[in-house]
Amino acid sequence: MELKEFRSLVALSELGSISLAAQHLHLSPPAIHKQLKTLESELGVTLYEKIGRQLQLTQAAEVLLPYLRDLLAQYESALSALQEWKGMKRGLVRIGTGPSAYVLPAILKKFRHAHPGVELLVETGNTPVLLEGLNRGTLDLALLVSADLVEKRDYCIEMSWDFELVLVSHQRHAASHPRLADLRNTRFILFRKGSRMQEPIDHYCAANGFEPNVIMRFDNSEFVRSMVRAGLGASFLPLWVVDRDLKERRLNRIHHTGPPLYSKIALVRRKSSFVSQPVQAFVAEARSLEPKNLRLLTTRGEGRSIQKT
Repeated sequence: MELKEFRSLVALSELGSISLAAQHLHLSPPAIHKQLKTLESELGVTLYEKIGRQLQLTQAAEVLLPYLRDLLAQYESALSALQEWKGMKRGLVRIGTGPSAYVLPAILKKFRHAHPGVELLVETGNTPVLLEGLNRGTLDLALLVSADLVEKRDYCIEMSWDFELVLVSHQRHAASHPRLADLRNTRFILFRKGSRMQEPIDHYCAANGFEPNVIMRFDNSEFVRSMVRAGLGASFLPLWVVDRDLKERRLNRIHHTGPPLYSKIALVRRKSSFVSQPVQAFVAEARSLEPKNLRLLTTRGEGRSIQKT
């Protein structure tokens, strides 16, 4: 059975003749007649009878018609919804984020302004949870810290932003520009071993021959920040986390002589995943975001383009 057969029967019921139904559907009368006979054959019932010069629908047709009208209406609604989706009037983008949430509000604001009909679903979690969401298809995109460590065979970095991790403490250091070696007795409050925020710190310290005296570890930047503000130790923290504290002098930045420490936030998707038009548009908005809107980050495009599928 095909929709064109359903349309022919509905048109016949509304217009009363095959010729008028043919005109309405821009078909020939023989084509309408053939479709109706095909439908009768497939259903195993008679749908209309000729009484004199008039066509009259059978009881079988009267039983069937409400369902056919409903089905055709649902089909048209589905087509309309699909066209709206293709035209970016509706849709869904599912985004996962962790401690990298700083970059997200600016992207969401820009995207919402450009595509108000597209729903945005944001979920939070650590890196393994977000990668699992990408793998299972419950997330379209994820914002990850230290995304350069993500397996490139499975994931595509669509956009990345570099950010600085600065050394901060509640108290000023005695030296204005201490060497890292001068900080060997300083108590440090850092992140959980193996976490994406801790990994660049570990690499940095190892590369510079420095082993911090770690007294506490946490999963969350805000927990680390609160401990440092309480005077319990020093830490390397993202500049966006402590920027206000530094300006309001609740924390002090230690300008050590070592090189600056940078890490990366990246917008990541699974390579094999279907990329809908709303997701393509979200990536495009992220790429077009001007660095001035991400004052504490350095924008870096990855030079990758999403191919329409």
